[in-house]
Amino acid sequence: MEYSALIFDDCMDETDSYENLENATRIFQKEEDCKQIVVSCTTEWLLELSKHPLAKMLLVQMSSTPYVALLNGLKAITQENVVVVGLSRCLKKEDVTSILKELESYPAVFIDKDLQAFDTRLLMFSLQLAIETNVQIDSYAMAIEKLSNTPLLKI
Repeated sequence: MEYSALIFDDCMDETDSYENLENATRIFQKEEDCKQIVVSCTTEWLLELSKHPLAKMLLVQMSSTPYVALLNGLKAITQENVVVVGLSRCLKKEDVTSILKELESYPAVFIDKDLQAFDTRLLMFSLQLAIETNVQIDSYAMAIEKLSNTPLLKI
């Protein structure tokens, strides 16, 4: 299954690390089915990444407003499926494989705050509904839980 990877983190948790960011980009760069890597995080880390650009990587400035940040990250996605990664733990290839397997049969999969996968259309619909109904959200998982008829599959 082809997909986009969205590395999305405000880099405020003490466990967030640039090493975790580099690790995640390496994993997705090697994955043939990953057609795009979108990174949305702090300006400092984006500037560091821009020194060594990768072929399928797109850098998106993280907004200080949660909803705008969520929307900007998702607007850059080109594939029908997206794997969303945070930076407070080191990503493992096995976890990506596991979540993609679940995503083949279910449109909203949640391992933890640092690894989720979604049908991009479902996620965009939920964010659009948040705008229309003025519902405050601060994560992609919250958008699905509050505004979708599709519950998160938690694994």
